[in-house]
Amino acid sequence: MNFPKLLGTPFPTVQTEQIKLRKLRLEDAPTLFNYYSNENVYRHLDWNGPESLERCYEVINAWNEGYDEGWILRFAIASKVTDEIIGTIFLSEFAGKRAEIGYELSEEYWHRGIMSEAVKEVLSIGFNQLGLVRIQAIVTEENIASKKLLTKFNFKEEGCLRQFECHSVTGECKDMLSYSLLHTEFSKKNDEY
Repeated sequence: MNFPKLLGTPFPTVQTEQIKLRKLRLEDAPTLFNYYSNENVYRHLDWNGPESLERCYEVINAWNEGYDEGWILRFAIASKVTDEIIGTIFLSEFAGKRAEIGYELSEEYWHRGIMSEAVKEVLSIGFNQLGLVRIQAIVTEENIASKKLLTKFNFKEEGCLRQFECHSVTGECKDMLSYSLLHTEFSKKNDEY
């Protein structure tokens, strides 16, 4: 996907009430490593996060190169006040007019409505600027917070994908729940969020 052409900028920056969505920078690496070191942050993901500070630099570079190559649009979720990274949110797995959304947030910032602000903006970018028709999410059964967030944005549960995701470190394969949101469903509720 040609993000600069579709978004009209090398990398978009979006501000909301509490946060700024912006490009990841190498100076974000220590903070990224710090919050990914918390098991509560990576518990429902398919990896444990970067295993070293050096790996954080590599991951940030890979995500930014992925933007240039058109396979991932990954934002830093940064504090609007300090500009310090507190999480990331992304669209990836682009196929035709669909993509997958994913996110994580430092535990220190949970339960403040921050991820709702980020999700609303990324959905808007996906549907209104990238022209997507469908955005999907794959979550573990036990990830109650993520399921609640997706339902808030009118995502529909489509079913269970058996033994769908295998963890890159433990090798454990888990059943995952598939959720999706269509552009028409987002448009109808957009003003309510």
